[in-house]
Amino acid sequence: MLNPYTQILRLARSGSPERAWSLMAEHGLLDSASDPKALTLQARLVKDRAKRAGAGSGRARLFDQSAQLYARAAEIARSSYPLINAASLSLFAGKPAQARRFAEDVLDLIAADPAEGETPYWREATRAEALLLLDHEAEARAALGTAMARQPHAWEDHAATIQQFALILAEKGWDAAWLDMHRPPPSIHFSGITGLDPDASDVVAAIAQFIASERPGFAFGALAAGADLLFAEAFIAWRDAECPAAELHVVLPYPVDRFRQISVAAFGDRWTSRFDEALAQASTVTAYGLGDPTLPLAVDYADRVAMGRAVRNAQVLASRAIAVTVLGKGEGLRPQLAAWRDSGRSLTIIEAARSPVSRPSPDIARQSLQTFVWADQHTWSIHADLLSAATEARRLASAGTSGRAAILLAPGDPDDAPSPLLQRAAALAAVANPNTVVSDEPTAMALVLAGWDGTVEELGELPLPSGREPIWSVI
Repeated sequence: MLNPYTQILRLARSGSPERAWSLMAEHGLLDSASDPKALTLQARLVKDRAKRAGAGSGRARLFDQSAQLYARAAEIARSSYPLINAASLSLFAGKPAQARRFAEDVLDLIAADPAEGETPYWREATRAEALLLLDHEAEARAALGTAMARQPHAWEDHAATIQQFALILAEKGWDAAWLDMHRPPPSIHFSGITGLDPDASDVVAAIAQFIASERPGFAFGALAAGADLLFAEAFIAWRDAECPAAELHVVLPYPVDRFRQISVAAFGDRWTSRFDEALAQASTVTAYGLGDPTLPLAVDYADRVAMGRAVRNAQVLASRAIAVTVLGKGEGLRPQLAAWRDSGRSLTIIEAARSPVSRPSPDIARQSLQTFVWADQHTWSIHADLLSAATEARRLASAGTSGRAAILLAPGDPDDAPSPLLQRAAALAAVANPNTVVSDEPTAMALVLAGWDGTVEELGELPLPSGREPIWSVI
């Protein structure tokens, strides 16, 4: 059973602030006189409410209310975290004098306690934020540089700071371009043709040049013989030499053994050992292929997930999502990559000549990628378009006072939903909070890629008949 603090935070993150507020009231946590954790949570909810409000005095009032709650928490806990929040929110509330007073208190608190701050990064970043609020921009820049040097790969922390600094600079009407040098590295989706010569030096050189230019921190893709493996090997070599914290996330359309047979060994024995070596050096490996879809369909599914993960990671880190693909000379882009480029995202194309290597032809089947929607009224539907399905699921979940819905992207027959998929969708809906839509992680990432306009947040691991796995809110 989750403690109420964790439940409230998850509800806030998943786009259910009203339920989070109700749960705080239910546990007697509102307007606490002695619990800084409860006050901080309440302040977070009020701050989120202010961000959703339109411009005007009502928004300023909410920012000030949040600032006062954070200030009360800081008074009890003697901590710089709630106090710096109180300072910045006071600025957003249109109270610069109050912001300066709180910022000065932050600097005094840090100076008096060498151990203040959750980590060495947050201690110096908090000092930098206080200096910025006090209009000491040059000192703030220097302090932020010191903070990032102390923990150079704390990328999520860096992203949170950059987002906060951007808001402060915008409020002051100052240029924020200097923040770009501190942004976390880009997230890359890599892909390309099979049937390349294992020693394709021109392709290897082009990939190495791309990596050296972009300096990615994260790479998402498969490991098929050809372009995939050439990229993964180049990325691993660059990581080992230049950026040990960089992460290779492998997403396979089939379980490992079957993928090795179909997409690696089928192109020659020389690729197999290279596949195993790259796989062993991956940060994570995720394999799909449930329901035994045809190869093109399985690749389409895995590509959407990998591309969505790259976009999501870049969103979380306030960075960039870019893609690179190796394309056969004279060949057109696959639909997923064309959609990526047409959405305005960066796509680098490296052209190469295929080797004359034969491979088994994929089976033809009636299956296609479908989205299955299940509502707790025991109604279900099948949709060819993912965004339309999500919109319908949201409508069903908002009907009544306790609506729940789930969506699943999966290979399937458009005229006949497989029983295991419906059972899985029903199990997902059963663990949803009222008036919410949930999905598994692949569906959530596909929605991110498609540009879903709702909230996409991980709810944590929850028990399902298939075992414990991540559940996402996509309301």
